[in-house]
Amino acid sequence: MTDEEWNFTIDVDLSSVFKVTRAFAKIMKENGYGRIINIASMYGLVGNTAIHTVAYHSSKGGVVNFTRAVSAELAQDGITCNCICPGYFETELTRDVLKTEFFQNFAKEHVPMGRYGREGELNAVAIFLASDEASYVTGAIIPVDGGYTAV
Repeated sequence: MTDEEWNFTIDVDLSSVFKVTRAFAKIMKENGYGRIINIASMYGLVGNTAIHTVAYHSSKGGVVNFTRAVSAELAQDGITCNCICPGYFETELTRDVLKTEFFQNFAKEHVPMGRYGREGELNAVAIFLASDEASYVTGAIIPVDGGYTAV
């Protein structure tokens, strides 16, 4: 991995989260209320044997701990900060890889539910974390990964 590849991934996947949080937290502090929901990845919690993506894993692990740190710093301002860690879901960036026979077999073997996430399966977590009912939930790291990080 080159320095350029490393820096690009860290900038896109971690530094951007910091910059967006900094901008919105200022407004949220003025209002005494806010909900920050970061999206990391199950790879922010564990490694993998399928693809060598150390910068991606590092950046998503950074988002996980960034979320914990920010949740503590902003709690007194009425702002919660939590993180969703999706497993394998089809996106524009993952579509081609997830369709390969290798990855389909990998998921069947390594994801306890034996499948990829389906459209809409992240929604309930995000809606809950954004709700008033989650006003005492901050610093939570919630995997939505079919059990991948449980084993």
